[in-house]
Amino acid sequence: MNELLPGVKIVFYEETKEKEMILDTFELMKKYPLLITYNGDGFDLPYLYNRASRLGIDRQKNPLYMMRDSATLTDGVHLDLYRTMSNRAFQIYAFGQKYSDFSLNSVSKGLLGEEKIDYGVELGDLTLYQTANYCQNDARLTYNLTAFNNDLLMNLLIVISRIARMPIDDISRMGVSQWIRSLLYYEHRQNGILIPRRQELDNRSSNVLNDAVIKDKKFRGGLVVEPEEGIHFDVTVMDFASLYPSIIKVKNLSYETVRCSHDTCKKNTIPQTNHWVCTKKNGLTSVLIGSLRDLRVNYYKNMAKKDTLTVEEKQLFTVVSQALKVILNASYGVMGAEIFPLYFLPAAEATTATGRHIILDTIDKCKESGICVLYGDTDSLFVKKPTPKQIEDIITKAKMDHNVELEIEKEYRYVVLSRRKKNYLGVTKNGKVDVKGLTGKKSHTPPFIKTLFYELLDILSEIKTAEEFKRAKNKISDKISECARKVQAKEIPLQDLAFNVMISKAPRDYTKTVPQHIRAAKQLESIREIKKGDIISYVKILNKPGVRPIEMARKSEIDTSKYMEFMESTLDQLTSSMDLDFDTILGKPKQTGLEQFFWN
Repeated sequence: MNELLPGVKIVFYEETKEKEMILDTFELMKKYPLLITYNGDGFDLPYLYNRASRLGIDRQKNPLYMMRDSATLTDGVHLDLYRTMSNRAFQIYAFGQKYSDFSLNSVSKGLLGEEKIDYGVELGDLTLYQTANYCQNDARLTYNLTAFNNDLLMNLLIVISRIARMPIDDISRMGVSQWIRSLLYYEHRQNGILIPRRQELDNRSSNVLNDAVIKDKKFRGGLVVEPEEGIHFDVTVMDFASLYPSIIKVKNLSYETVRCSHDTCKKNTIPQTNHWVCTKKNGLTSVLIGSLRDLRVNYYKNMAKKDTLTVEEKQLFTVVSQALKVILNASYGVMGAEIFPLYFLPAAEATTATGRHIILDTIDKCKESGICVLYGDTDSLFVKKPTPKQIEDIITKAKMDHNVELEIEKEYRYVVLSRRKKNYLGVTKNGKVDVKGLTGKKSHTPPFIKTLFYELLDILSEIKTAEEFKRAKNKISDKISECARKVQAKEIPLQDLAFNVMISKAPRDYTKTVPQHIRAAKQLESIREIKKGDIISYVKILNKPGVRPIEMARKSEIDTSKYMEFMESTLDQLTSSMDLDFDTILGKPKQTGLEQFFWN
């Protein structure tokens, strides 16, 4: 049966005409300046290139050019969207973590609301028309990832390419540290400034005392204020807009200005450190990052909201603002990373120390104004029931005292804070549930735990009063108890028990440490080919090697104790902040200490 979509045509070649088919494919490629694939670097293009070579196709007729870890065109640009979507700068800052793993299915579902076709059988068992339909749908999804929202991704790549002074295919494959390095190196050359060797920067900081308090950390990071555990109603989150880029700009922080050679500058100290900053010249990093920050905050961000602009104009300003946001949010992370060629420890330390000073000073100002601070994390504060006047005062003081922008980021109906830092749950006034640091949302979590997790979130989203919260705790306990019963009774389908993990390289390339999903992949190699980018679905079993691919597993061998442990560790992050104990929910006795053996 012909299952192709209307307007889609299929051309069949005889088995003896493979060479002709590949030549026709190459001719089609040459008609377009841009080739877009999903994992084309890792599979499609190397396969085509090697088949062409094996079939004796003249090298001059082959438009593909293979490099060590990527593929390009002799006449054109190849964008591998798998590499682009795997870039956390895009995943987090551009697309707001709408997808959790980097498979075409996951990314398409998160950004487009569409999925790959699943016929329920192995690819090798599909009919020719089903295979054509499957491939055409993959191609359509891949194209739509660049076309949705008025070509958002393509426009982002082009804008970032212009800012970073890099080719678009490099932008699509390389991390944000390479973008920023390219931008900084370009400005050095434009201004006739010698680019320092890394050894020179390391020598300048070799004898400097630092304030690192965590093992293996070169310097202290941002401040995290101890959370007030429990449920809190009417909570406002105050956020410092682009805090670290603002500090780099305002404090003139750069590798050449921190701990400069001028004696007169040593009075211009950085709080909580023994560093000082130059007052005689502007640092290149400070000027560059500060300029990009000002462009975004003072121009593009505001222009995107103007009612007088057309939809297309608004979209353009939004894209530029987002591109700048991607670079700015990553700028400090890059400056503070040892692998970055312009990394200078005192400059990184000065940035975080200033950030801690600003947060602590703002907390003191909040207390003076009668505002209750529940929690703080690097560049944001959670405050309880502030009045509009109190918020306005704090924003004004932050601007006057530190020349940084403090703004309202979110307003929660209530927030549940756990004893863990960087771990909370908040429900906005319209019922949207925000989860921070909870593994129930992570891509590898088995579906049955994800389903339970979101059912619990639905219960929490309905709460409006403290009394309703108490009733919700009982509902949550009942749901967890019932799910645990099903796990122990082995009533949950295998596909709902599966851990789904993408492999980043071929199983044979894992030699020293072999993760669980690779153990499962090696078992699968006996029945099908496994390659980089494949999703491996496996379950935990009682016997060695401890895991089994879902295709080869039986319910009878499932290790229920492992699933109970994973379920407990996942949900404990949520239940602990609600004063619920997992063992108590399951009806087990709770051991509080050794004394119970002697005194109970």
